[in-house]
This record gives sequence, structure tokens and C-alpha cells, in this order.
Amino acid sequence: MQKLYLGLGVILVALASMGYWMYSRIYLTTDDAYVNANVVQIAARVTGQVARLAIRNNQFVNKGQLLFELDTDPFITAVHQAQAQYAINQAKLILAQATERRTRDLVKKKVASEQEGDGTKASLIAAMAQIDLDKANLRQAELNLQYTHIIAPASGWVTNVTLREGDTVSANQPLFALISNEEFWVDANFKETELHYIRVGQKADIKVDMYPGHRFSGIVESISGGSGTAFSLLPSENATGNWVKVAQRVPVRVKVNSIDTDFPLRVGTSAEVRLHL
Repeated sequence: MQKLYLGLGVILVALASMGYWMYSRIYLTTDDAYVNANVVQIAARVTGQVARLAIRNNQFVNKGQLLFELDTDPFITAVHQAQAQYAINQAKLILAQATERRTRDLVKKKVASEQEGDGTKASLIAAMAQIDLDKANLRQAELNLQYTHIIAPASGWVTNVTLREGDTVSANQPLFALISNEEFWVDANFKETELHYIRVGQKADIKVDMYPGHRFSGIVESISGGSGTAFSLLPSENATGNWVKVAQRVPVRVKVNSIDTDFPLRVGTSAEVRLHL
């Protein structure tokens, strides 16, 4: 009886080994993988005080939807000031044009000197340049007024929103993040010894730990040009100290094809990727 059990055990081990060998010939798997997406850092383009917050933390927003707006009063005043300055200098330009014409006629009649003619011409050129500058200042003031309305650059989820009405924000300072829903992918870290099996366009099955009973389909988009440690802030210095050879892992970007609204993906969550060889 013991020999029978021993024989069955040997057969089971052989079958398991054969099954694993056949599986490894068809699939390449790693559980060192994480979900990722395009993340946009939202910031105001001008400095001002938040007058209205139109979103909540973790809310889904559509592209072009208002996120928040700044107090417009200072920017409206700036537009009016720029308009007034433009009007004043436009009147000065008209006067400079008339003066230049009269002086030119007097120079032709030898009543005024050439030096006076050159002076009025230079004044006219300066007045024209000032008008161009005023137009630019007015355009910038109008743009700044538009920038008080901060809208979503893409559809997705806003997260880490700590902004509140009354807060003063600085120009180009990141305030919170928007996770775009347009594209999701998995950064799968395969061993360097497995890279010769991987190619762009390869089909993949993706299992996310959040949804153990659901499978996502994917495709290999690209393979990193270096290992993960090569681009870290403190890359390893293998030329110094005691050295131990460790198989490095290289990030492989696998695009998620079958995005399902019933199974929303979350950036940074763990996944398992199985490539079809």
C-alpha cells in the first residue's frame, strides 16, 4: 500500500511539474504590478482669493467643468485700468501724429529745422510703441480675468482637495490632483531575465486585487529603457562595497483595454499581470 501511495505521489508531482512547465511556456506572470493613470496637478494661473469652490473631494468631473473661481474684483479693476491707460495713450498718439505732420510740412518749407523734424518723428514712434504695449497689457489683464475661473482640463476624479473658500492661492502652485479617466495602464515589473519573452503588442490578462473575481484585458504598450532602480533618487552603486548580484526588475507598461464603469480602477492599487507568450 505504501508503494502505491508513493507511486501516486510521484505521478502527481510529475503531473504538477509538467503542468507548471506547460503553463510557463504559454504565460509569463508577475504580481509586482500597480495601476496607474494620467494625473493632472490643478493650479491657478493667477494669485487670488477663492470666492467659490464648485467641487467636493473625490468627485467625478467632466472636462470643462468649473472647479473653483477666484475673487474677480481686483482683476476687473485691472482691466479697467488697462483700458483707461490705452485710451490716454491713444489720444497722445493722435496728437503725436498731428505734430509730426505739421513739423514735416514746416521742414519742407524751411521754417523748422531737420533736428525738429527728427524729434517729432521719434516721439511718434515712441507713442506707437506705447500703444502696442498698452494693447499687450490690456490683453494680459483680460486673460488674468479669465484665469479666475479654473476648469477641469480632462474628465476624471478630483482628489486630495483641501481647498476652501476664502483661501488665498498663489499662481502655478499645485492645489489638488485630477485623475483622468481617459486611460488606465498597469506598470508591471518583470525580471530582467524574462524580458526576451516580452514584446510590444503582446496580449495580457490583468487581475486587480480589489476585484479578485474580475479580469481586465490589456496589451503591452512599451518596455522601459532601464530598470526601476536606475531612475531612483539614490541609484545603487554596484562599483563600491560588497556586491551581491540581484535580478533587477524592468517596468513594462500594459494598457488596460476593457475599462468597466462597474469596476472603477484606483491609481496605485496592486495588480497581477499575465502575458500571453
